[in-house]
Amino acid sequence: MAKCLLNVLVLVMAVGVVCAADKAPKSPDEIEVWWKGGKTLPLETTALYPLKDQRVKEDTGINVLVDMSHKCDFFTLWTHGGYINRMGFRTIGTHATLDSVLVGKKSRVRIPVANKVHPFAWWENPEFNVVLTEGAMGYPDYIIEERKAIDKFVRDGGGLVVSGSWVRDDAAGKEWSLNTMLKRYGATVQTGRENYNGGRYPRLKVNADWEVVIKGDDGSPIYARRKVGKGRIALLASSSLYRFDRKKKEDADVKCDFLSDVLKWAAAGKKPVGGDKRFPVAFGGGGGIYPESEVRLPGIVCFYSKNQTEELVSTVKVDFPKITEDIYAWVPSEKPEQPMYLILCSGNGGGWAVNAYQPKEASTISTSANGIRSIFAHEQAHTMAGPCKAANHPFGGNQGEEHAGWFQGKINAKYNGDKGPNRGCDRVFVKGYDGTQKMPEQKFNKANLDKWKTGWDRMMIWYVWQKFDDRYGPTWYPRWRWVQGQRWKDDPKRKLTWEESIEDMSIAVGEDLFPFFKKTGKQLGRERFAKAEFMGKTIILPVAPMEATLPGDVCLDPIGDYKKPIVVRK
Repeated sequence: MAKCLLNVLVLVMAVGVVCAADKAPKSPDEIEVWWKGGKTLPLETTALYPLKDQRVKEDTGINVLVDMSHKCDFFTLWTHGGYINRMGFRTIGTHATLDSVLVGKKSRVRIPVANKVHPFAWWENPEFNVVLTEGAMGYPDYIIEERKAIDKFVRDGGGLVVSGSWVRDDAAGKEWSLNTMLKRYGATVQTGRENYNGGRYPRLKVNADWEVVIKGDDGSPIYARRKVGKGRIALLASSSLYRFDRKKKEDADVKCDFLSDVLKWAAAGKKPVGGDKRFPVAFGGGGGIYPESEVRLPGIVCFYSKNQTEELVSTVKVDFPKITEDIYAWVPSEKPEQPMYLILCSGNGGGWAVNAYQPKEASTISTSANGIRSIFAHEQAHTMAGPCKAANHPFGGNQGEEHAGWFQGKINAKYNGDKGPNRGCDRVFVKGYDGTQKMPEQKFNKANLDKWKTGWDRMMIWYVWQKFDDRYGPTWYPRWRWVQGQRWKDDPKRKLTWEESIEDMSIAVGEDLFPFFKKTGKQLGRERFAKAEFMGKTIILPVAPMEATLPGDVCLDPIGDYKKPIVVRK
């Protein structure tokens, strides 16, 4: 972080910007100092860079808040909002807790300052007609502040559309925060399941104040609704009642029509908000509204919702700086002049990374400590090029999925206890391989080998890299990238061929690797690389005595000096 702050100071001196800490920045240069310093821009700045109008077909003026602070997934992030807009509703997705948006005066969003520059900024919250939310056991709770905010929102005329999910057992169901919220209105999500229209759903239990709209085959409600004060609540057993496969138009049409009817009913207790529809959107990242809480760590600014589980927040604070140090130790890279903006979300495993515009952001979507460690390692590695600024290799690209997955696997092994070869790359071998098979077609799975012969296969790449770790230790990787940077520095935009990149690898390890690649089934335009010219010296490269046999275990050893020749392990 010290280096990051130094770079910010250098930037200030270079452009001649003077921006007092208590003065809202206005110009793009002043704004750049703020976001490179890890700060969210104030409302005064946001007013100078308004958001674009949301495109809504046959606008009803009804504002729908789509909650992602209790459950986040890619469907809700990047698919659902657009379909709801086509139904005539305006939508804003939120990773902040519901009370922060319904009661709070401002939320964190991204604003358009310049081409490819969309810094985080505070933005005034609008009014809403409906909240669409979904709970799941093991995910963040509906905290008391949210339950109070929702109750007031509904009683004042707002609509709540809430979906349940599976309940493990009666004891867990009684403790579940979603049921705590629903009991106030005479409803709960029960254990067991109910069949309906070819699907299976959780069971609902509601009192006489509720109108049961849809029953399952055994008679339990799976959709019920009621009025509360001036507002309305629609309770669905599961969001699968309106979730759809966008590749199946008929399924999408039916479920969108269903949700449209539910939203219109829920919104009927309050006049449509109308007015301004310049809303934040999730264009390739996590938006529209980002989490309201934050923690600053060396090189990281982490945003998280205040209902996030203590385990995940603690994991970020304790483990993420260590993971960052580990990856930088394995693949030394130039430190960025800006912090990593990390979004902590809860869902079913995954994440995203934004590199197309500034500042960059990355996210973890998981409910487990192991999960977010793994995802963070992957996204962190994506930002690191190693000691190389030249050319682009064909093994998935300099900072591609293979590169990120390789170091993710090492972190999984160190922190999560994963065993065996890195990323389970021994799975490229056919079942029953015992070491007697000699030909690639006898050793490797056909699906992997067919892609590998003339192109690339992720598992085969990881297998090859694991074999290099076995023989040369982990120093070979940064040395390879350093050789690449030195060898092609005069042609930085070059897209390397497989042969050129394997030459780089061979120079890095001091042995000819072409014969080994042939043993893996890789089809190349040459058989040998016996001699190389590198940095004014002639290097003789003996054939690497390696066989395409089962790989060893993931290597977590520290690297040596990657600018010096490799010492072979075995």
